[in-house]
Amino acid sequence: MTTLKKYLIIEFFKHFIPIEFLFITIFALSEFFWQIGDFITYKTPFLNIIYYLTLLVPLWTTQTLPLSIMLSTLLVVTNFVFTREIISIQTLGVNLRRFFSILLIAGIFLSISSFALHDKVATKLFNNAYTFFHEKIKNEQVDTDVLKSLSYVSYINGYSYVFIEKYDRKLKKCYSFLLEQYDSSNRNMIQQLYSPEGEKINSALKLKNCVIRQFSGPTIISEKLYNEYLYKLPIDIEEFRYDFSSMPLDKLNIAELKHAIQILTYKGESTYRIIAEISFRYAISSLNFIIMLVSISLGKTTSSQYGKLTSFVYTIIALIVYWTSLSFCRTFGELNIINPMVSVWIPNIVFFIFGTILYFRRYVLN
Repeated sequence: MTTLKKYLIIEFFKHFIPIEFLFITIFALSEFFWQIGDFITYKTPFLNIIYYLTLLVPLWTTQTLPLSIMLSTLLVVTNFVFTREIISIQTLGVNLRRFFSILLIAGIFLSISSFALHDKVATKLFNNAYTFFHEKIKNEQVDTDVLKSLSYVSYINGYSYVFIEKYDRKLKKCYSFLLEQYDSSNRNMIQQLYSPEGEKINSALKLKNCVIRQFSGPTIISEKLYNEYLYKLPIDIEEFRYDFSSMPLDKLNIAELKHAIQILTYKGESTYRIIAEISFRYAISSLNFIIMLVSISLGKTTSSQYGKLTSFVYTIIALIVYWTSLSFCRTFGELNIINPMVSVWIPNIVFFIFGTILYFRRYVLN
């Protein structure tokens, strides 16, 4: 790396670090005032408040990264233009495309780091923050050893309904297990299985005093009683409780989201929201590089004294357009109006093409 490139990257991070810190502080203050009613009501110790906010920092970091990159890049590039340093660099025979390539490399690095931080750290700590807030601040029990009213519906090989009144995670025992299977064509019940008590063994339930009834239309044609009956669980019993249609997906990493797709597929429920979320995770991470590309180009719009203001206005407008279109495309993907794997990538593709054309006009063709 040349001395000039080192100088450029140092200038970038000299702006980037305080700007990112500023945005995280704004998010922290916003969260604090949003939850201040609960903090006061439950007389939360100051250290607990700090700990709770600290758990959310990785998530806020990934969320604010594109804006921090945009502002940092604009400040660096427009300052080079405004102080005429960019002219001095060109006078030395330095190719501007190669000179600013170090920022593009930094953009790729920040995109990869953002994805890894969100997937490996932010999701886990967000889940911890959610639990800490309810258990330690509001003195609630979010996740007890006893789970109640567990149920799921499956549309594979007919229509099946499973209900478990209570499951003790510590003892691995379930109570009031009911399974009903229906014909997929006429929805008449085919089989009913009931047990007052069972024990989870690996991926199966060992049911006691189990009654199995066979039906033909509304008529019971056979009824058998088993002292013990082994029922293989199609999905883990603890996953019966999850409602992926309403739960905050920030608590799940990519592997967990993919597992959620398997569960929803088995249950016959829509997976579009989960697929759109997975695509969104990759798209929003790649945005950091795209923002860097666009900002480098727009930062050199003019060398006049109004160049900084003009560049900021252009880039902020571009970012507003991006987020608006991303919101629409993500919604269309979740509703399957547009393929959920493709929908959130549309704004990225458009802005990447726009940034590439602008970059070539500014630094390659000139």
